[in-house]
Amino acid sequence: MIKILRLFGFIRNNKFYFIPFMYILISIMAFSPIIVATLAGFLGSCLGCNINEGGTDPFYRLGIPFGTILSAFFTMGWFMLITIPLGAIAIVAWTIFCIIIWLKKLNTKS
Repeated sequence: MIKILRLFGFIRNNKFYFIPFMYILISIMAFSPIIVATLAGFLGSCLGCNINEGGTDPFYRLGIPFGTILSAFFTMGWFMLITIPLGAIAIVAWTIFCIIIWLKKLNTKS
């Protein structure tokens, strides 16, 4: 795990750089409902299943009702109404936190 973090630049000179990691993590968390809903719609259309918020056609593969599962994942897209504003608030809060830490480091060096 440490090698992967060093490869992507999160660890340099034995210091862990959280700033880009947190921006990526916040963005993934904010847009995850859209990603899940898009993947469910894409998978449903590839498999020939009619998916919407109201319900689906009976769609079974290997004895598993994929229609209801894909419909639930497709409906998760509505969580974006909560996660995107919260993600924007988190990015602003993280930016303010990073600026405060940066200013404290400047004051201790002086």
